[in-house]
Amino acid sequence: MQNMGKLLLVVLVVIIVAFGSAFLTSRYLVSKLDGTGGVQTPLMSEYSSEDGVSFTYPPTYRLSSRIEGNAERSWDVLTLVPKDYVPPTGGEGPPAISMSVFVNTEGLSLDAWVTGDARSNWKLALQDGGLGSTTVGGQPALAYRYSGLYETNAVAVAYKGKIFLFEGGWLTPEDQVRKDFDTVLSSVQFTY
Repeated sequence: MQNMGKLLLVVLVVIIVAFGSAFLTSRYLVSKLDGTGGVQTPLMSEYSSEDGVSFTYPPTYRLSSRIEGNAERSWDVLTLVPKDYVPPTGGEGPPAISMSVFVNTEGLSLDAWVTGDARSNWKLALQDGGLGSTTVGGQPALAYRYSGLYETNAVAVAYKGKIFLFEGGWLTPEDQVRKDFDTVLSSVQFTY
């Protein structure tokens, strides 16, 4: 009978340890979930440049940069595309988020640059909304939407002799890239 009592005690301890482990494991997993039942959003990736701008972006994007234009007139373009995107041979890229940095050599006002420089794509703008005033990184900005290969939200900022043009392309109003574009814009800081 004494052996039976010891066996029962051992079984009881094993059950308590098993339930305790299961409870602690479930608490750990629940702490890793957000309120919608999905996994918490990973930390944002950061970008900072010598042009005096920084921002954060979702880590689901891959950042690339290139120089556009020619020897007389060139500008930097940063592009954020989904990491899982595989470009088709000879096809177009996906809707993306981009930032172009233009030197404002003519010293144009921001609205004169947007409405007069072809690189702004203002001629493709949906004129019913016109230019809207907003702020980005604490700086006055102009926002508009244009239609080309994709629908695109554009926001231009003049800062320290440069024009920063942020663009977010999308196919449908529900596309995640639109929300991610807003996230990027809300994180922009001008650093000098």
